[in-house]
Amino acid sequence: MFKIHPLYSSSSGNMFHIASSNTNILIDVGVSYKAINEGLKSIGLTIKDIDAILITHEHSDHIKGLPLLCRKNDIPIYACISTASYIKEELNDKNIESNIVAIDYNSPVKIKDIEFSAFEISHDAIMPCGYTLKSDNSVITFATDLGYVSEVVYEHLLKSNYAIIESNYDSTMLEFGKYPYKLKRRIKSITGHLSNDDCGQTVAQLANEGHNRFLLAHISENNNNLDIAKQTVDSILSQNGINPDSIEINFATKNLSNEEYTIC
Repeated sequence: MFKIHPLYSSSSGNMFHIASSNTNILIDVGVSYKAINEGLKSIGLTIKDIDAILITHEHSDHIKGLPLLCRKNDIPIYACISTASYIKEELNDKNIESNIVAIDYNSPVKIKDIEFSAFEISHDAIMPCGYTLKSDNSVITFATDLGYVSEVVYEHLLKSNYAIIESNYDSTMLEFGKYPYKLKRRIKSITGHLSNDDCGQTVAQLANEGHNRFLLAHISENNNNLDIAKQTVDSILSQNGINPDSIEINFATKNLSNEEYTIC
């Protein structure tokens, strides 16, 4: 069994808590150290309860809290090889000791009763990854900050009981929004972010394979909102002959949330 708390999720900061029967893991710590502690306190935990931190990539909205966290704690921090080297060097330059553990794509790691493995995604970072986590018969796949859903990503989503997937931007809002042209191109590229439409198509494909529980994450505060994301995904489900009411779709939000999702 897993419990998921999407504590923070947006373009300005990300941190998820995932727990099994006796293991507590954070995915990313892209908020201040104060916010990290506030998030954990909201679900009845402290930083001392955390067994490991998994980092998806080195962008600030995913690692912002690491320097102070590492100064004050000796928690194992897992990241793919090149990302791990980059983070360790950045921390060393600040004279911060860290317990960085380098891992490779598709190489399972066991922490108490959770086994996890990183898989390759397409994003403009050094060695970005998603994660699949297993405990007993429960499987979660976490896939955000990706420009498109590759076959590798889809296969991981397909074998999970619960899919956490990006629904970053609405195409119209991005097109007519205030961002400069270069940034718009970056977001829309195959190494950028996943649109509501692409997310909806992926959800529909997975729903046709029998999946019915999703958490949509990393929603842009400038180029998206929850209503538009839901309307887009529901519309695509309907177009594919799927009743949206038969699919559980939840949303991770920017502000601290102690919403809990249980996966058995």
